[in-house]
Amino acid sequence: MKNISILLLIIALSCIKTDSGSKEVSLIADDLYSIMLEDRIDLKMKFGLPVTEFPDMDFHTAQQKVDEAKSFIQRIDAVDRKKINHSDDLTLTMMRQYLQTMVDGLPHYWNGFSITPYMFGWQGRSMQQVFLTYQFEPDDDLESYLFLMDEYADHLDQQLEKLKGQDDRGIRLPKPELPLVIGLLNEYKNSSDATFEPDLNRLKKIEPKAQEEIISAIREKISTEISPALAKLVNFLHSDYQMRMPEDVGAYQYPGGEYYYNYMIKYHTNSGLTAKEIHEIGLRRVEELYKEMAQIRGKLGFEKGQSAFHKKIMNDSYFIAKEPADVEKRYMDYMEKIEPHISTLFTSNPKAPYGVKRLDQALEGAMTFGYYQVPTPDNEIGQYRYNGSDLKNRPMLWSGPLIYHELAPGHHFQINLNMENESIHKIRKDMRLYNASITEGWGNYAAFLAEEIGMLDELLDQYGWVVFQMFFYNRLVLDTGMNALGWSLEDARAFMRKYTFATEAEIQTETLRYSVDMPGQALAYALGMDRLVLMRNNMKDQLGDQFDIRDFHDAVLREGAMPLNILETHVEWTINQLKR
Repeated sequence: MKNISILLLIIALSCIKTDSGSKEVSLIADDLYSIMLEDRIDLKMKFGLPVTEFPDMDFHTAQQKVDEAKSFIQRIDAVDRKKINHSDDLTLTMMRQYLQTMVDGLPHYWNGFSITPYMFGWQGRSMQQVFLTYQFEPDDDLESYLFLMDEYADHLDQQLEKLKGQDDRGIRLPKPELPLVIGLLNEYKNSSDATFEPDLNRLKKIEPKAQEEIISAIREKISTEISPALAKLVNFLHSDYQMRMPEDVGAYQYPGGEYYYNYMIKYHTNSGLTAKEIHEIGLRRVEELYKEMAQIRGKLGFEKGQSAFHKKIMNDSYFIAKEPADVEKRYMDYMEKIEPHISTLFTSNPKAPYGVKRLDQALEGAMTFGYYQVPTPDNEIGQYRYNGSDLKNRPMLWSGPLIYHELAPGHHFQINLNMENESIHKIRKDMRLYNASITEGWGNYAAFLAEEIGMLDELLDQYGWVVFQMFFYNRLVLDTGMNALGWSLEDARAFMRKYTFATEAEIQTETLRYSVDMPGQALAYALGMDRLVLMRNNMKDQLGDQFDIRDFHDAVLREGAMPLNILETHVEWTINQLKR
């Protein structure tokens, strides 16, 4: 208790404000947050705020945002840092880095594909969620709902205009990506009625005659706006555009591609590492893990090699779920196992409960695993939305580390402690999504922590943990290989077949994710975890017997998520405070 009290005192002292400096920081943060919130559908829904329009994604809007960013940078640079406390200094530093990243990213606007499953899948899902949760009231103006449908159709038109603008610049989707994109668009078209037409339960407060008018107006809007906008996208992709699409994948092949990929590395990892350096780190760790897998197979008495062992696993009923309920039980069993240990690792828990739920089936064909869905006023449970399709080809060998990554003490812990934190400015609750190295790095660190305290001690769980790590270090090789070093898609898929336990379907979608959908993002998982472990080891080395792992976790979590380069300075600050 003494150690916790000291740490809480340090945190409290870090928030003591000097009037003039802190007021200026708050004003800047308030102004920037109000602008950022306009583009964040998910945060509006999280906090129960009305969604009245959808963000634009055209180049003109991007230019306007950069102009705003430059103005904010000038305001931030005018603040006297000597007059503000540590917490406010972090806020300023984070805002400035975010804004500078936006400015630096404008020249690369045309290089990024926004129509792909992992990009439009996320954005489209956020917009659709607005319609699926819209509550109709007797005094509602139907026009506001129909306006949002127009906004959705406008977004589809902007997606088409960006595709055309990229085409004019010699930047086109690779042919292997086309079936996934068209499949996603067709799924959106086929699910339009279910997305936009409210069920009777959401219309129960409305008079029957008015209900009919609402449904009729929505159907008309689907017919005249939504369906035609989706059809235009699909028709363009089926046009002679296909003849201009490259067979190869990877950022390097496009005009400005090398600079774009270097930008994405820095954006997603907050590091100065080059593609070649990351590639070498990946190759080294893959070989080390490959040997560890062989050693564990030997301990299990299996000497026939990796391929035969993996085939055996695929035919073992223990690892193959028969139905989604089996998947959910396996995940929650791991959660029950770690729950008694949480208080020895953390000083506080998030208030939001957690759970698991199957992914929307429209997304299952294009996403390898799933994602963590934050709580909202309509659903207060933070959920891991898992892929429940083709279960016979989805062995649950690594389900332990995966769910520790996604729920507790992973994404659910970090995101909700951040969201529930009243001691930091609300803008700090938004910036987590701009830093994959901390969000995904923390997720992998959470799995590392679970293994470290004995949650994966069984030999098969140990094997699953090594397989899990192999998957992420494999990404360091493939992401850099395809985007910077000239690897072909088949080169990458052959490497993945040799070293990972991924199914063929997973190999198909993952390699396209790295090389087309989100270049550089997959680097954040392994590199982020590695840096967090290094920070923890540094704190332990400096504090010696005074080291308490809860201090490190508080240093990482209590000030909210932040880019790893900024977190490193904050952890060093915490160490110096604890030494006093």
